[in-house]
Amino acid sequence: MNAQVEENVFKRVLWLYGLYSLLNLFSFLLGYHFLPEGFMRGSPYSAIGSFVASASSFWSEFSLTLLFNLSVVIVVCILTNLQQFRHVPIGYIVPVVLGIVSGLVSGTNSFAASDLKQFNALDGMALGMGIGGIEMLAYVLVISATANIGLYNYESLKQWQGKRLKNIRQIKLSVSEMFCLGLGILMIIFAAYRETVMAFAQ
Repeated sequence: MNAQVEENVFKRVLWLYGLYSLLNLFSFLLGYHFLPEGFMRGSPYSAIGSFVASASSFWSEFSLTLLFNLSVVIVVCILTNLQQFRHVPIGYIVPVVLGIVSGLVSGTNSFAASDLKQFNALDGMALGMGIGGIEMLAYVLVISATANIGLYNYESLKQWQGKRLKNIRQIKLSVSEMFCLGLGILMIIFAAYRETVMAFAQ
């Protein structure tokens, strides 16, 4: 299992984004065909969108969106990778969860700030790929870049304390990992700007 972590960072990106895409497609179709419209509207995922959309100006909404997205990167994507379960980074769970949840939200038209029915198929796909697609790829880049920073490994869910793998000073990123990390952060900033532009264009 440790071989997964030691693979080339670009292989990790392709593997994780492929897994996310597969789960996203499956949950989108599940939501569209079997769940009522607006099914996910009361979820925390949608509630965050409502809070951000309540901002009064372009720059305040952009700041809130960026703050939330960067917080997800730092707290969820990077800090979870400090822990491993059987030598697999815990951060790998993030694309799995986001793939399922985002697919259900879009499949049931549960976005708090917009109604997908106002867009035709072509515009809707371009909008989704230009904001959510970029954002998710950015998360995958960050998770893949920091997959090797694990400090503790747990062999069982019953363990209270994992086996120490290294200390903080031993954490080092390769040049390719630094590139992916920097690119991911830039893409998050770009996606937040695009999302704010879309919100104020409606």
